[in-house]
Parts: sequence; C-alpha cells; structure tokens
Amino acid sequence: MENTIKLNGPKLTLREIEILDFIAKGFSSKQIADRLSISTNTVANHRRNMLRKRGAKSSAELVSYNSFQYAI
Repeated sequence: MENTIKLNGPKLTLREIEILDFIAKGFSSKQIADRLSISTNTVANHRRNMLRKRGAKSSAELVSYNSFQYAI
C-alpha cells in the first residue's frame, strides 16, 4: 500500500510531497535527484504527475496551489 496524503483533490504520495517541498525551496531537478538518490528522470516524472493531478500548468502554480492547501 502506497503512502498518500489527500488535500482536497487527487492524492499526492509522500514522495511527491517531499519533491514538492524541494521545488518550493528553489532546488533544481538535479539537486533534488542528488539529495534523494534518484534520477532526474524520476524527479521529472513526479513533477509531471503532480502537475497532472493538480491541473497546474507550471511548477510555480503547483507550489502556490499546495501552499494554500497546507495553510488551511
């Protein structure tokens, strides 16, 4: 069973939330990949999945949407 958190919309996995936190802090995909010991392609896949799940068009929109969700 996969670990997930639901925030008034499609579920994000704990790994997606972890990556989203790095994105919000301004880390590049390479930096995120290095810190999590995963490939940059895996980071890109997680980012793409989060964009799709949230209906966002950019990482900035994704971060903004989720910052609002966490603040509630």
